[in-house]
Amino acid sequence: MTTTMIREEFPGKRRPDFQDEVKPLLGDLHRRAYAYVRDTSDAEDLVQETLLRAYRAFDRLGDDYQLMPWLLAIMRNTWISRYRAAQRRPAEALVGEFLDTYAETASRGASGETWSAEDVAMRNMSDPAVVAALSKLPESLRLTMYYTAIVGMSCREVSTLMDIPKGTVMSRLHRGRHQMRRALSHHRS
Repeated sequence: MTTTMIREEFPGKRRPDFQDEVKPLLGDLHRRAYAYVRDTSDAEDLVQETLLRAYRAFDRLGDDYQLMPWLLAIMRNTWISRYRAAQRRPAEALVGEFLDTYAETASRGASGETWSAEDVAMRNMSDPAVVAALSKLPESLRLTMYYTAIVGMSCREVSTLMDIPKGTVMSRLHRGRHQMRRALSHHRS
């Protein structure tokens, strides 16, 4: 969709405000989209669709909003919708996919499963005791720890991203840290 088409479809006074507020966040949005889809062109498509959906809802957004967590929630929901739609479609085999499949084996485990971004980050950690302790955590605690400790997101951003209350994020973070301390103290003793 071109800029001209957007102007025609969405005439209104909020468009410059939206552009001014989103422009500084584009780099972070592209990085996050790439983390979801692991393909540059798909990441650009995901960012574009996220921004289009956000633009359509921007006028309904209240005055006390935080733009980045809101955009990340839209992106996550868009990615989930795309993923589910792709699961319902039959697989398409393109000529160039042979090379892609060959290159992808470098990011696969011994049993052939594809590693998530969290798995790759954990495998790149230097301390095997920390990796072992993190991998023993339940998924909800592990994801909360990953987003706050490794990605560096705030509790509010994690709350919006995971679609749970901020208090739940804080309690999961507390329980995760406590379990990590306990596991690492047993390891070092």
